[in-house]
Amino acid sequence: MPRYHFVVQAADHSHDDPDGLILPNPDDAREYGRRIIGELKQGGYHPHGATLRVLDENGQTVHSIPF
Repeated sequence: MPRYHFVVQAADHSHDDPDGLILPNPDDAREYGRRIIGELKQGGYHPHGATLRVLDENGQTVHSIPF
């Protein structure tokens, strides 16, 4: 199964995910990314205009999910 990485990209900062997570397919990676966003928002993280980029093993963006 492929490994996906989840990167928060905001105007003034970014947070990389060097370890990533092994998931069956891009759709599951997108759903996991949405859960990450939900958890971050519940924790009080509300960056203006930020996105969560889901990258595949080759560093290619497979999804870009707005906050």
